[in-house]
Amino acid sequence: MKTLPKVVIIGRANVGKSTLFNRLIEKPKALTSKKAGTTRDINIGQVYWQGINFELIDTGGIETIIASKKIKKLSPELNIDFALDIINQTQAILKQADLILFVVDIKTGLLPQDKELCKNLKKLNKEIILVANKTDSQKQQEKAAEFFKLGLGAPIFVSALNGSGTGDLLDVVVSKLKKIKKSRQAPKIEIESGIKITIIGKPNVGKSSLLNSILGQERVIVSPQPFTTREAIDTQIIYNDQIFTLIDTAGIRKQSKINRELEKISVKKSLENAQKSDICLLVLDISQPISVQDNKLSKLLLEANVSIIIVANKWDKIKDKETNTQKKFEQYIYKNFPYLTWVPITFTSALTNKNTKKILDLALQIYQNRQIKVSENALNKFLKKAIKKHRPKSAKGAKPPYLQNLKQVKTNPPCFELRIGKNDSLNQAYLKYLANALREKFQLTGTPIQINLKQ
Repeated sequence: MKTLPKVVIIGRANVGKSTLFNRLIEKPKALTSKKAGTTRDINIGQVYWQGINFELIDTGGIETIIASKKIKKLSPELNIDFALDIINQTQAILKQADLILFVVDIKTGLLPQDKELCKNLKKLNKEIILVANKTDSQKQQEKAAEFFKLGLGAPIFVSALNGSGTGDLLDVVVSKLKKIKKSRQAPKIEIESGIKITIIGKPNVGKSSLLNSILGQERVIVSPQPFTTREAIDTQIIYNDQIFTLIDTAGIRKQSKINRELEKISVKKSLENAQKSDICLLVLDISQPISVQDNKLSKLLLEANVSIIIVANKWDKIKDKETNTQKKFEQYIYKNFPYLTWVPITFTSALTNKNTKKILDLALQIYQNRQIKVSENALNKFLKKAIKKHRPKSAKGAKPPYLQNLKQVKTNPPCFELRIGKNDSLNQAYLKYLANALREKFQLTGTPIQINLKQ
């Protein structure tokens, strides 16, 4: 990922940066709304245009003076701590930028904040393209004369909402990138998503801190205030020669407490990301009792048929630990999640970085488990021993069913087909017994197993 040129979108709040980001990557990845300050964390996507692949980065918008870190005309809805965090993140990513898209709103015209931001961007000595967003008609282009005062030349007129002008913008971006020494022309490639891991949990259990600890950098903003993370923030890394896509999600509260439209959208996206993942990290604040909401989230992940790792975070808050303290907490967790006894538990502290790196080792092992293909011969030997150890029971009537054959029909995750007699039925509890026995026999820890019956 580091070899791709970096194009950073920047501008004051509510000029349509995230809408433009979504339009250029052709995915509704960034959360958008009319509320200023919706975007807090940086968002990264990939674009391919005219033989060039590049990384597009969306930043949080806010009325700031970047160089001095002073807040100017801050919207009352925006938290001062978030503002400074956004500035720090934006500064860090701007240093890595090959090209900057400075977005202004043609409808509101040139504001003092635009001038101040432009002044500080020029100090970076980076190539800057001025983008006049929300240009929905030829008449609006006539208002652009005042933007020449910025000294960035003629703006590129676009409407991120309907897509007009974005092709012309991409043409200019590619033309500039070709002239920049750091850029590399490459054939069109599909960006691998690798092992997709979604971090999910209630607000304030330490999801963002956990991601930052795994990465060893401040990738996402961390705050004790609930609903700090609004968007699903994904980051690609390579660990042990394997690509991982780590996705931090918004904290999911009880449905009755979700009363803001932005939060409803964020929660929906969090659940969608979890369902599309290979592995989900269910993060608990182990210093607090397991709640009804934790339980609901665990059941949602179970229904999604994803691999799960339970991350008992904030382990540093547990005082006076003894030799068997961890075992007692494991028993406590499994007692609350009796349907997840096949799920591994790791005790971490994002604050002290304890065991956070081990999560990727465990995830890699589980992902490999998902790919295991067991021969039909081995499965039928297993089935005979399983029947001998525990006789099958019918779901209807007293006559025991005849189990004829077991074979694997799919991997990632493993799916099996069990053939039974034409007029037989099988108790669901026996299927659970077989699934657990399969995990134990073929080392399928942390992996959901599906067994379909065929008469």
